[in-house]
Amino acid sequence: MATTDEYVKYDIRFFNEFYKYLNFDEEDLLGLEKAVNIGLLQRDRLVELATSKVGKIAMDSTSGQDLADTSDVKTVVSGIRNNNISKGQWMHSFPVRKVASKNGPLRVIAYNKIADKFHYFFIPFSAYQHCKHTVEIVVEQVSGQFSKPNFNGMPKTTRQWWQYEVDSFEDLCKIKPGGKRTRKKLSTFDKFFM
Repeated sequence: MATTDEYVKYDIRFFNEFYKYLNFDEEDLLGLEKAVNIGLLQRDRLVELATSKVGKIAMDSTSGQDLADTSDVKTVVSGIRNNNISKGQWMHSFPVRKVASKNGPLRVIAYNKIADKFHYFFIPFSAYQHCKHTVEIVVEQVSGQFSKPNFNGMPKTTRQWWQYEVDSFEDLCKIKPGGKRTRKKLSTFDKFFM
């Protein structure tokens, strides 16, 4: 997917978060920063390489997967949209697109642009294989509001797909398909508002 000028700022955010996993020397880093800032480098490959390195999983970018363990790495930035103008149904979500052709689990690195926070999901193939196009991870939702709501970026983690959230990028990378994953501990905020 080509990056529009509006989205370069998110590629920069991903770059600043994940370049440290790839051991670039200072000279390389300066050139890469320039390339990211003008939209020449995009986040997907950077995050795939970082996932491969941290998880010690060989790269295997073939049809339907990015890594040799059959998993596919997906990066996504949250978006806000009105799903039904006449009913004022707004959603703040992570739309994970093009999932129909995948062979294995999804390793989703999602940037919540309202909270300026990354979320990490390991979604088994069996959980999403029925999805034809998109896995929609809803952060917040509101109905009956006809102007754009002031979302706060705090997810309601009892919604679909949030059971697959993991604590950190490192945890996400180390999960093996078919293996056990650790459920993210609920924050005091989440426990109080469930």
